[in-house]
Amino acid sequence: MIHGKFTNSLRLWTIIATALFSVFSSAYTQVPWPEKMQNLKVLPESTTTDELRTTMFGFSNALGVNCVYCHVAENRRDFATYDFVSDSNKNKISARTMMRMVAEINEKQLTKLAGHSTSALSVDCVTCHRGKQKPTTLEAEMMPTIDADGVTAAIEKYRALRAQDYGRGRYDFGVNSLNQLGYRLLTNGQLNDAIAIFKLNVEMNPDAANPYDSLAEAYMKSERKWLAFINYSKSLELNPRNSNAEKMLNELKGALNND
Repeated sequence: MIHGKFTNSLRLWTIIATALFSVFSSAYTQVPWPEKMQNLKVLPESTTTDELRTTMFGFSNALGVNCVYCHVAENRRDFATYDFVSDSNKNKISARTMMRMVAEINEKQLTKLAGHSTSALSVDCVTCHRGKQKPTTLEAEMMPTIDADGVTAAIEKYRALRAQDYGRGRYDFGVNSLNQLGYRLLTNGQLNDAIAIFKLNVEMNPDAANPYDSLAEAYMKSERKWLAFINYSKSLELNPRNSNAEKMLNELKGALNND
């Protein structure tokens, strides 16, 4: 047990979650919050009803789930049928493991960093989950789809995720995420797939220089020099200090003239 070590993390999370709970508390008014705690394995024995409530809401918000995700219930819509004390739901066991991990990071690992302050530097569930049950990255979501169903299916999945989650913080839809995926494919020898992802990045970020530079590099590897020239030119136009694009354009001018 790590009750003592978890106390500071609990207090910090309670402060954060209380603000959130005040906004959404109507959804939790029917929960039979206990006055006396039972079966606590990670939370301190001194945990109050208010601390428990805000902590549970914090989990719900961080993972985008409701009570039945971790607790046993005959009818998920009827709180009278819940057995909140039971450990039968495997997600509850996993949650305790994750709580211990968070406490370990906050109470032991982060304190080793110079200038660390618990109030200023800490992690909690939402740090990684950001509203998702599994804290996956955009690359981790798309790569299995590319392997199983092809890059076209992965691009469709990207568009669906972007339409659903853009601005919600669940995924990084910035330039670097697609660029990283494209280079992973390039390294794996999946040249056409890489080009498709780089083209998607250009489409999504038409005013950024780096996607054009990366697409040009992929076109160079595929011996499509004219398309490489066009994209290096666009990259240099958007970022006149792109020395790589300038260098490659000089090389391509000679190669294209010779061709």
